[in-house]
Amino acid sequence: METKERSRAGLIIPLILLPLLSLVFISLTYNSNVWLDEAFTASLVRTDMQGVLKRSMEDTLPPLYNILLKLSTDAFGYTVPVMKLTSTVPMILTLLLGATVVRKRFGALTACMFMLAVTAMPNMLFFGVEIRMYSLGFLFATGSAVFAFEVLNSPSFINWAMFTLCSVLAGYSHHFAFITVGFIYLFILIYACIGQKGYSGDKDAKAHPVRLAGFFICLCSTFILYFPCLLVTISQFKRVSGYFSMPRVTLPVFIKYCRYPYTVGFTLLSIVLLLSCIFLFARALIRPGKTVNDAFSLYCFAVFYLVLLFGTAVSAVMSANIFVDRYLFFSLGLVWLFFSIEAGHLKKTVIFFVILIEISTGIFSYIQAYSSEYAPGANETIGWLKDNVSNGDALYTLEEYEELAWCLTFYDPNLKNCETLKEAVDTAGDGRIWLAVMNGYEDNEDYRGYSDEIKENGFTAAYIGTFRFDRYMFRMYSLER
Repeated sequence: METKERSRAGLIIPLILLPLLSLVFISLTYNSNVWLDEAFTASLVRTDMQGVLKRSMEDTLPPLYNILLKLSTDAFGYTVPVMKLTSTVPMILTLLLGATVVRKRFGALTACMFMLAVTAMPNMLFFGVEIRMYSLGFLFATGSAVFAFEVLNSPSFINWAMFTLCSVLAGYSHHFAFITVGFIYLFILIYACIGQKGYSGDKDAKAHPVRLAGFFICLCSTFILYFPCLLVTISQFKRVSGYFSMPRVTLPVFIKYCRYPYTVGFTLLSIVLLLSCIFLFARALIRPGKTVNDAFSLYCFAVFYLVLLFGTAVSAVMSANIFVDRYLFFSLGLVWLFFSIEAGHLKKTVIFFVILIEISTGIFSYIQAYSSEYAPGANETIGWLKDNVSNGDALYTLEEYEELAWCLTFYDPNLKNCETLKEAVDTAGDGRIWLAVMNGYEDNEDYRGYSDEIKENGFTAAYIGTFRFDRYMFRMYSLER
């Protein structure tokens, strides 16, 4: 009777956690705040599906998220909450993986800790609702690792197929999600070589179920399914050097990236989280009698740092650095899968402490995410634009990057962004020219030159007001003669 009750509880508790943790993500979506990258993606899908595909080909990232975002906005409306809800779906599906596949393989306790980690750990809530492809790549990279465990334990057709499918879809989501699963393939290749060698010696197929034949079928299937995306990727990379460049990965930046998974926003808690992971890794490393599951669990933790080393190497050899810390997000699911598996081996009193760390981290993560998502000012900015901007009005922005240029034209597509004052004058015609100046840009050495140019062309900047949304604050002016 007691065993049945435990079994029932092991099934019910993860299923109860699933909707509760899903609501945590959903609760962060009912706002209108967007930042530069989100405005770029949201603007990309403001066209028909053919236009989405064309624009995606001209971007530097795979098209899958854009296609899904277009489908969701067509079905439920082109609004910020709909788009953010679209991004929460992959995170909820990752939680579902925890409540089902992870639970069956490792037990309810590990499943619950994994589900908590997917929700509570640093960066999860932030990227879990962002209108970008990070949550989608996270789902498929994590799914690839989860089904790799299944292949290693039970290499059935369905497990190989799910592993292959998740891996391919990771590639269609983001290049660094695909690099993450590439390191998972490396582990399975090594294990398959060991299995092949053992099979060659004793011819015992049951003792060595993962062999090279199965791996190469998987690899060929992956190549065939990914090939269309590969062609797009090659085309995109030919022009990446002229498109953008991230900051170089120097030694201080590399060290910062090393602690990326554990940066909570509260130093003491960040240290506790880091030390907990180091303890679990060391404990697993020295534990005698390790199984293949133990080896792969350790490897999952190492994948994060392998991706970091790969990205750093790419940064060193390419003329334009395409690697930044947020591209490590896809491998974080593997870190927390390792964390949950290894924590599940601890004594109950220590497990309670681990769960307490997760909950404490989750509280800080939620406070930060809520403050970011519900930052004041977005609705007021949108309302002002709606009341004052007419179709064809020109927007001229003074800012270091293109935050206002993308975000304000996303909020009100009647605005036509212009790169130069002359272009703004030609575009506006008899309409208005709106000048948006990012807060703090007056300290930029280029500001005086732009300000003088405005005066030399006979314009005066009439101050309208100071506005804000998401992480930005700016002053709006009307250029008048």
